Parts: sequence; C-alpha cells; structure tokens
Amino acid sequence: MRCPGGVWFDQDEVVHLVREAQRGEPRALDGLLARLRPWFVTFFARRIGPDAAEDAAQGALIRIAGAFRRIDPERAGRYIITVAENLLRSECRRHAREARRSAPVELAETMEAPGTPDGEADYRDFGRAVQRASLATLPPELREIILGLLRGLSPSEIAAQQHVHPVTIRTRLLRARVLLRPELRLYCSPDSRAM
Repeated sequence: MRCPGGVWFDQDEVVHLVREAQRGEPRALDGLLARLRPWFVTFFARRIGPDAAEDAAQGALIRIAGAFRRIDPERAGRYIITVAENLLRSECRRHAREARRSAPVELAETMEAPGTPDGEADYRDFGRAVQRASLATLPPELREIILGLLRGLSPSEIAAQQHVHPVTIRTRLLRARVLLRPELRLYCSPDSRAM
C-alpha cells in the first residue's frame, strides 16, 4: 500500500499479521509490531528527523498494540496510516509550540547576564519597557498580572490576591504575552537600544 510521502508497506502482509494477532497466535503481535516499526520510522523521519522519528514510531506502535483487537483486518492499512498521520500532526504542533516558546539567540547575546552592573541595568530597562508597554497595550486585568510579576510575585501569589485559580492567571499571562510581543520587539531592535 502506498502511503503519504511515498512510503510503502505490504497491505496483504499487514492483514495477515493482524488476523494472527487477533487469533492469539504466539508472538503474532510482536511480529506485527516488528514489521510496522521500520515503516513508522521511515514515515516520521522524512518529516520530523531521525531522533524524533524513533519516539514517534514508538508512540505509534504503542497505539497499535493497544488497539489491535479492535482493528478490522481488511482496513488495517488505513488504520495504520491514520495513526501515523495523527501522531505526525501532534508532533508538528508540539514542535510549533516549542518554537513559539523559545527566544532568538540574538536577544540573549544583546543582554548582559543578571548580577553584573550592565546586566542589572538591562534588566531594569527591560522591566521599564515591559511596564510602559503594559500600561499602553493591556486591559486592566492583564496589566495587573504583568505588574505583579514585575514586583516579583509568582502567578500563584497573584491568583491568591485576585481570588482566582492559578490556571486563570497563567491563561491571562499567555494572552498578555501575545499582546505585548509586538510592543517589546521595538525594545529588541538595534535602533531602540541606542536610545
């Protein structure tokens, strides 16, 4: 069977292996998983790289092992492809979230380490930039959270002060970051650092 990305596996062999596993043949499930493993690794490696492919393939095999009794042998190929596509989609989303959470290396290179006089000055300047951007950009409920963080409060302490659940504060903090990001890009640009 030809699958997305041009990867092949033998549909008849998979049907046979699923049937054997469902009948309880000794080591049949191991045989099915062993046969599918290289296909999963190849499928994922083409899209997310070899290291992540090993982990994704393991996740796919675990799903197949947990569901093999419910798989219709005649449709096993389509089921396997669906498992792979769903895992790939989840993995791509996870990578995208991680990419959004990281900051560019250039930002780290432009700021001094905290604890040095220049680092503390950069930290204070950045804090003032965040405070100015917060006052200009954020609605009051988000502004209070950012200002609380600048005062050194933890999200849990802010939640206790506002009598809300800590998850609410974290959600609002994510929203505030999204709103502040365009404002704070000005701080990171080379032109604004000279001011």
